[in-house]
Amino acid sequence: MSEVQSILSDASHVREQYRDSSKLDARVRIYDLYAQRPESFQTWVFDRMQLRSGDRVLDVGAGTANLWRENAARAAGLSLLLGDRSPGMLRTARDRLAGTGLACRRAQLDAQALPFADASFGIVVANHMLYHVPDRARALSEIRRVLVPGGRFYSTTNGWSHLLEMRELVRRFGLASAMRSAVSASGAWDLEEAAREFGARFEDVRLESCRDVLRVTDAGPLVDAIRSIGSTSGDAPPDERVLREIYDHVEWMIRLEGWFHVSTWAGLVSGRRP
Repeated sequence: MSEVQSILSDASHVREQYRDSSKLDARVRIYDLYAQRPESFQTWVFDRMQLRSGDRVLDVGAGTANLWRENAARAAGLSLLLGDRSPGMLRTARDRLAGTGLACRRAQLDAQALPFADASFGIVVANHMLYHVPDRARALSEIRRVLVPGGRFYSTTNGWSHLLEMRELVRRFGLASAMRSAVSASGAWDLEEAAREFGARFEDVRLESCRDVLRVTDAGPLVDAIRSIGSTSGDAPPDERVLREIYDHVEWMIRLEGWFHVSTWAGLVSGRRP
C-alpha cells in the first residue's frame, strides 16, 4: 500500500476529513463551478442505478446525501437508509434533505461491520468512500452479506487519472499533500481495481465511465480543494507558502489561456450478489 493510500484509510485522517462537511464541500465546489457536462455526476449515477419504488436501499457512506438530494423526486418510494461513520455528516445530510420530501432513515455505522441481518437490502450503495476503509475486503464481504440474493451493489470511484493536472501541481511544487500521486498506484481503489475486486465477489459486473473537464477560471476554489485534502504529515495542514505558489501559477495560466484545464474521470461499478 502506498503512503498516500495508507493516509486515505487512516482512521484519524478520515475522522478529521469528515468531522463536518466543510472539507468535502470545498472539493465538491470545483465541480459545481467548473464542470462542463450539462448534467451533474449525481444525476448521471442515479440514471444508471436500477432502482424501483419499494426497493430497500442502504447507502453505507452517504456523506452529505448529495446523491439523494439531487434526485429526491425520483427516489421517492424507496425504503432508504443513509449510513455514515460521521455523526456530523449525518446531521448535514438531514439538514440538506429537509424540504425535499424524501423520507429516509439515518444510522451511524461502519461498513466493515454492518449492524444488519443477512439479506436485509435489495440495493447497497457506496459512493466515493471505499478508499477510506482500512479493511476493504471485510467491507465488501459485509456488503455482500446484507444483500439479498440477486441484489445489486453500486459503487462510484475515480479513474486513475482523475484530477491529474491538480495532482501534477502538487508534485511539481513539492507540496506534502495527501492527494494521490500523479501515476497509477497498485491497489488503489480506482475504477480498474474496483472492477477486479467486484469480480471476485459479484456476478454481472459492469463498469461505466463519466469523463469531463473542469475549466477553472479562478485559482481560489481549486487551491481550497487542494488545501482541504490535507497533508502527508498527519493532521498538519498543507504548507500555505506552497499553496500560494500554486495559486500564483494557476492564475498565470488563466491569464494566458482563459482557464486552467483539469481533467476528470469517475465512474460507476456494479455487481449482483449470486
